[in-house]
Amino acid sequence: MRRRRFCHLLAAVVLGGLGLLPALGQEPAPVSPEANKAVVRHYFEALSGGDLKKLDDVIAPDFVDRTPGNPNQTRGPGVVRDAQAKARELFTDIGYTVDDLLAEGDHVAARYTVRARHKASGKSIEVTGASFFRLAGGRIREGWIVNDQIELFRQLGYTLQPPQAPPPAATPPPAPGCKR
Repeated sequence: MRRRRFCHLLAAVVLGGLGLLPALGQEPAPVSPEANKAVVRHYFEALSGGDLKKLDDVIAPDFVDRTPGNPNQTRGPGVVRDAQAKARELFTDIGYTVDDLLAEGDHVAARYTVRARHKASGKSIEVTGASFFRLAGGRIREGWIVNDQIELFRQLGYTLQPPQAPPPAATPPPAPGCKR
């Protein structure tokens, strides 16, 4: 009995001390900012390489996409995989260059450039973006992804036009018995 208790205690100390068995309901132990930056670099390498299954290595199963304009806070690595699959339906030769990475605690900010070729027109595009990530346990848990969509559309030949003012409302006829 004593030996079994000792073995359980030893396993808890060794495995728990290595961060392999976090307590239930707790996030894994913090990882250094430099290690978090390496995870984000690996994320962009997976996007550039096109092997979207590699995203499972860097995005946590409970990942939340908090991108502005996203009506639902969608979850899991499939969110990023699906968005990238849609992009690959429209573009070829997609490549990401990380221009800056800043990390503090469990957050990493990335400024990057995306280059690709539009399948329908053959035009090359170059768009900048900035993404903000929260990591835990060596994986991306949350992401706020912002790309310069206006510049993308401009490079594809679209133009922006202000909304047209509605035509003035017709003056209603006077009510019976009223003079104008």
